[in-house]
Amino acid sequence: MADQREFDGQTLDLIVVDNNLEDLNGLGREQLDAMQEVYKVYKTVYVKSSDFFVPKIGTELVLDGLSYYVEESGEEMGVIRIVLSANES
Repeated sequence: MADQREFDGQTLDLIVVDNNLEDLNGLGREQLDAMQEVYKVYKTVYVKSSDFFVPKIGTELVLDGLSYYVEESGEEMGVIRIVLSANES
């Protein structure tokens, strides 16, 4: 299921999901961003905790040559889940 991808200068086995974030205060995050004229793309990355670290929120990471910022991160049962965002160009 995982594919080898370039992530923060390393080639790792990752699962990458393009997604929408859950509703925030009754509005989706995309709606809130659009109201402020900021358009973002979101990706969720899953990686084995033995292969990577849990980054702090706000950290800049590079996925497949594109820069993203960490929105959420955490580790559970040996898997790190990282939600990334980037301004859409």
